[in-house]
Amino acid sequence: MNRYRVTAGDECPQVQGSIPDGRRSAWRHSRPLLAGMSLIVSTIISAAQGAAPPQAEVPEQVAPYLKPQHLVRIAGGRTINLVCLGQGAPTVVLTAGLGGWSMVWYRIQGPLSRRTCVCAWDPAGLGFSSPSPEPQDAVHETEDLEQALKETHLDGPYVIVAHSAGAYVALRFADQHRRTVVGMVLVDPSVPDQDAVRKRVAPKFASFGDAAPRANVTRLHQCAAEFQSGALKRGTPGFDECIASPPVPAGFSSLTVRLAQLNADPARLLTQASAIENVSHSGREVINPERRYGDMPLIVLTAGRHPTPPDVPAEVREQASLFFRALASGHDAYAALSTRGRNQLVPDSVHFIQLENPAVVLAAINSVLAEIRPQPPYQSTAH
Repeated sequence: MNRYRVTAGDECPQVQGSIPDGRRSAWRHSRPLLAGMSLIVSTIISAAQGAAPPQAEVPEQVAPYLKPQHLVRIAGGRTINLVCLGQGAPTVVLTAGLGGWSMVWYRIQGPLSRRTCVCAWDPAGLGFSSPSPEPQDAVHETEDLEQALKETHLDGPYVIVAHSAGAYVALRFADQHRRTVVGMVLVDPSVPDQDAVRKRVAPKFASFGDAAPRANVTRLHQCAAEFQSGALKRGTPGFDECIASPPVPAGFSSLTVRLAQLNADPARLLTQASAIENVSHSGREVINPERRYGDMPLIVLTAGRHPTPPDVPAEVREQASLFFRALASGHDAYAALSTRGRNQLVPDSVHFIQLENPAVVLAAINSVLAEIRPQPPYQSTAH
């Protein structure tokens, strides 16, 4: 049975109404590029059609993500934006998938914060986190998260929750912090060496799915080069295309205007491109046949719906089913990492389960929290 010790250091940093004066300069130099590109192939196919109508946004759910909250300074003078709500232990850490940031958890974080401290974060070059010159692979993204938590004095215990390719960061973090990671929930996660799995079991599907990421990388590099050279001028169609923010739910409309004004930062464009270019490498970085998580509570949620656009060729459609079958087997392998692991099919959801069916994700996290038994503080018997 997993046990953890609650100490005074487990207090969750609260969302601020404004940026502290000492961090205003950091904000001015961390202009957000929110190019929201969830480019894992399963995301592209799953989100293409058939999603349930979005639920109405509650204003208090949206507010924490409309401006930077905790700009935590890490190595190299960069900043990572943490959005922390609630209080108590363990701390639930929410990690988005490729191209995502803290806002993808807005239907999860608020309700969960009534129970414990919950922190979502923006990877480098996304949300309100500054860009990074480092390769955006699982190794460097995990290091950024570790530094942000350390600087905020959030020392664990942790329940790690991750979506899609965010699972790579979750695995590395858990592998390196086995004593403080006491639970895990993986939401339709990518699996180790997923790119190789796709190419092996569904080569036509892999080739079809790789086209969009390649196009986005080309666009990002081109925009960055034109910004650096001064070729892009405000008011031109090319400029507007390069700074355009991604589609967001209606409650985030005020953020869209801000982002459109702030996205002309070539360093952010290159950071985004690096994340796409390195996702396959990240999948290889987390290969570890010796990985075992003992009796740690672990739940994997597997999306049951994978709708494809009508114009997808029949042979690609057929191979897509082969890939998702292999992906489900990989999810079973995740569950087998713990004696208390399980893989739960969510039959009515596509890839973004936390947005389409948040109740299922909340139930999974609460189930993991319920399985973790607190250990009373140590009391000396010396007289």
